[in-house]
Amino acid sequence: MFRYLVFSIFLLGNISLLSDPKITEEISKPLLRVFPTFRPEECEDWAIRPFICKRCLWEGKRYAQEIRFFEDGPYRTHGCYTDAKGFEVLEEK
Repeated sequence: MFRYLVFSIFLLGNISLLSDPKITEEISKPLLRVFPTFRPEECEDWAIRPFICKRCLWEGKRYAQEIRFFEDGPYRTHGCYTDAKGFEVLEEK
């Protein structure tokens, strides 16, 4: 009898692990934060990625972040924004 009880507990435990996979799905729509245009010297003070901020300003664009919200927390993508082209992803070199 004890073996059947242990076996059933083991079986139920494995089924619950297999049926509840940890899939991270977006919990809301992405947010696009577009920052106003400043001088390149000011990028060091407020930008999360100052190098990308300066690069955007040199190209006549504005620094922006696309924020996607997952259960694990927010994920930020950094890039530049223009009204004509929209958001462009830039990777820090």
